[in-house]
Amino acid sequence: MGIYHITWATHNSRVSERMIKYGIWPGEPVLLDSESELFITITIARIVNHKGYRVHAYNICRDHVHLIIECAEKELPGIIRLLKGKSAQRYKEYCGFTRGGNPFHLWTQKYGRENITSDEHYYNAVHYVVNNREKHGLPDNEGLRMVIRQLVAGHGSKGLQPLAL
Repeated sequence: MGIYHITWATHNSRVSERMIKYGIWPGEPVLLDSESELFITITIARIVNHKGYRVHAYNICRDHVHLIIECAEKELPGIIRLLKGKSAQRYKEYCGFTRGGNPFHLWTQKYGRENITSDEHYYNAVHYVVNNREKHGLPDNEGLRMVIRQLVAGHGSKGLQPLAL
């Protein structure tokens, strides 16, 4: 088992060195409003609760997600695929997109992963994730904070309906 700081971004919200080198303009970024952030977080919280994942910290900030999760290294790609895939599917349904042929993408294909290697590293990473909305100048959202409390390991699932996977 390990503890990992995972980040992923919304579609077109990041520009890589390769894109700059080849003059690739990805198009308009997907930016989430507070209602969308809450919907996605509720979806992720339901998955986490249903699967029993151990999440130590979580935050969502308009164009990216931070997650500190404890799991076996070999399980990590499947967990992230499930969280990103199911949240994107539910979000498309929420926005009224149909399944057939819609080119809308919510998330980038890749994600960032950092192994947490010490108690100090863990403390700093959790502090960074918890305070990330403030770092980006985003407003406090009590509803979002309540769901995050329920999502994080050890806080139970009061108020969250199970998600049919």
